[in-house]
Amino acid sequence: MLIGSIGFPNDQRVKLEKIFKLSKQTRYTLVTPDFSELPDLLLVFGFDLTLYPELAEIPQSYHARIILVGRGKPKNEEHAHLGYPLVSSRVLRALDKMTRENEEMDLESAKQEQQEDTFSKYTAPEPKDSAAVESGRINYQVLVVDDNDVMQQALNAELQQLPLPVNVHFAGSGEEALANVTDHSYDFIFLDVVMPGMDGFEACTEMRKRPDLKKTPIIMLTSKTSPMDEVKGIMSGCSTYLTKPIVHEEFQKVIGRVSNWVDEFQKA
Repeated sequence: MLIGSIGFPNDQRVKLEKIFKLSKQTRYTLVTPDFSELPDLLLVFGFDLTLYPELAEIPQSYHARIILVGRGKPKNEEHAHLGYPLVSSRVLRALDKMTRENEEMDLESAKQEQQEDTFSKYTAPEPKDSAAVESGRINYQVLVVDDNDVMQQALNAELQQLPLPVNVHFAGSGEEALANVTDHSYDFIFLDVVMPGMDGFEACTEMRKRPDLKKTPIIMLTSKTSPMDEVKGIMSGCSTYLTKPIVHEEFQKVIGRVSNWVDEFQKA
């Protein structure tokens, strides 16, 4: 992680470099800030930003990544601050806190963007039967990717409750799934997160590289979702999540939305 600094006396900048190098925390690297490509965090010496005209050009959204360094507390509490003189433990705690807060903000932003760009197309579904009939569809082609035979059959049983016949293909690994999508066309794909070899995130990323799979709904299957799992899924391009074991009501709600969207998409 790149940490920029501005306005520091040379001896204090040297001290910052030593703090980063001698600590067990190796994620931080001190850099001279390039204002055309801002660092992850920016340390500013003193509480008066007007002393540094270059800061006037940075976007307002970046101000959450600025840490003011000085004695006492700044009058304006808009920015985080770090006490002076510099103490190793205090510096690292402040950076850890800022890093964590900004990572959480990035996660929320990514989730919001994903919900706007992807999840919204599965909302407000039409009744199942009408969408399927109007689309002229005769069946659904589905790929289920999971290394557990019991889970494969559970998903198959749920899928057979759709109003039209469902032709289900199975794969037990990410590598096998990629071979399947090369040889067949699918309306939607279920993809387990944890598998031997290539995991679900990697497989999803590779699938999204294919032009014919850019808009195919990919539903990730996971025993639990953490914020990090969600952001990995977003980055890899998944459409939504289903937790395991499968809950009938939740599954039918999601698959109803997805199948209706597939029908509408093919009519468009």
